[in-house]
Amino acid sequence: MELARNYLSGQAVQSALGIDAATLTVWRKQRRLLAVWHRPINEWLYPDFQFRDNALIREMPDLLAVYETYYSHVWKNTWGIVEWFMSPHLLLDSERPADVMARDPQQVLTVARTEFLQYPSTFW
Repeated sequence: MELARNYLSGQAVQSALGIDAATLTVWRKQRRLLAVWHRPINEWLYPDFQFRDNALIREMPDLLAVYETYYSHVWKNTWGIVEWFMSPHLLLDSERPADVMARDPQQVLTVARTEFLQYPSTFW
């Protein structure tokens, strides 16, 4: 509930990006942007950390593609992806990826690729 308080409604995203509801639905299904199902209000919400200056951060589709490659099962509950963005990360000097997105989304993409696209036999 606390996280969702700052997330954007579909209408707010449509307004900010200048798109209609059908386009937003297509983008959500194509995983171009992250949406979470918020059961208490029975609505998709869009985490605010993926937007800057009324635009989707350019690296967001690539970040989600990295997630798709390694954690395709997570798409059944996208809150797991939000958890990664909200958790301090060692490769970001213990900052949260969501916080780093605002100033250096490319660094977050690099960290995601490092973490998720390693050859599986290198994991401990």
